[in-house]
Amino acid sequence: MKDLILEPSTAASPVAGTVPFSLLSAEGVRAYRRALFRKEVIDNCASSPFPGTLILRDAAKRSDFIKDFWTHPKTMAIVSEAVGVPLEVVMPTEIGHTNIQVQGTTISDMASNLKTEPSVEKLALSSEDQAYDPLKDTSSIIPWHDIQVEGPQLGYAVMLQGGEVCHLAARAKGVKERISTITSYRSKVPGIYDSSYITNVRPYADTKSLYPEWERYRLQKLRDEITHFLDETSNGPAREKTDIHTLVNQQIEYLKRTSRQMVDPEYTKQIVEKYGKPAYYDSPKIWKVVQSAPDFEIIASRADSKRQWMPGSPYWMDLQGSIETIRLGSPLQSALGTAVLDKTRAWYMGDELLRQGLNEMFLDWLGNSGLWEVYCNMAG
Repeated sequence: MKDLILEPSTAASPVAGTVPFSLLSAEGVRAYRRALFRKEVIDNCASSPFPGTLILRDAAKRSDFIKDFWTHPKTMAIVSEAVGVPLEVVMPTEIGHTNIQVQGTTISDMASNLKTEPSVEKLALSSEDQAYDPLKDTSSIIPWHDIQVEGPQLGYAVMLQGGEVCHLAARAKGVKERISTITSYRSKVPGIYDSSYITNVRPYADTKSLYPEWERYRLQKLRDEITHFLDETSNGPAREKTDIHTLVNQQIEYLKRTSRQMVDPEYTKQIVEKYGKPAYYDSPKIWKVVQSAPDFEIIASRADSKRQWMPGSPYWMDLQGSIETIRLGSPLQSALGTAVLDKTRAWYMGDELLRQGLNEMFLDWLGNSGLWEVYCNMAG
């Protein structure tokens, strides 16, 4: 974190990200691919947001090999050692989430191009690809920070503290396939801030499976925090009164985020259909663009003062709480990272909803306020 000039938060590890390290042998890669590309896995776990992209979610529930690999004590020891703290998988649905870049327009087309043996075939670059400069493409690089690092090789892994570090994955060029598998972990150390959100998976996840797992893991974490506090209280000297106040306030915020993240799936579906999936995932960028409009502050202030959008919702209380936190100069936890924010800048409902990782709510508010129309006019 220090190398990236980022202020370490209360998260468990000072490691922002690691260099690539070997996790699977060549035979291990083939075994993993064999398990991943089974018909049962493809039929039950595959979705495709756009041509050339295949997503496999919940494969561990259809493959004992994948589940056993990611939860094996040796695997857990390797990933824990990489970041310097003991880790555990966040929840079953976060095991082995797989993104595949492969040729094809339908799920069946793309699946037919995936074989047990890894493809090393190179594709000829078009003149457009040859002239492409990733440093000038904000969709493939984070503009304010570029460092050239060696990409991971076959069977290699990296650890990234994704909840604390802004990151993205650009599409690979000149290759027939690119497969990346992601498993999300959290620290097993009590008292450490858990920066987990489910914003990115709500539009396509099976919430009948996701939400119960989310509830269980969050409530177990709450139980563990309280048990740890009780153990320390019973076995150690008397605690300061402020300690229990801190614990209670932390758990209240934790429970609120647990509940807020469980958005009605029908509502999410309606918003994504209305505004489009790209807008959902680009919500922070949209907010940045619309803030440059000449009449942005007038429109945003008017929308928040009238409170015509969901007038009885708890988000308005959340907004006031965040405004007070900013006024006090205290860190504000966010899906976009924890930071002490500028007191001179107004904090609007759009800020609050993005802070909570509620992109569908943000788009709904944006449309209700009139700022979506402003954005569309700016975008041409």
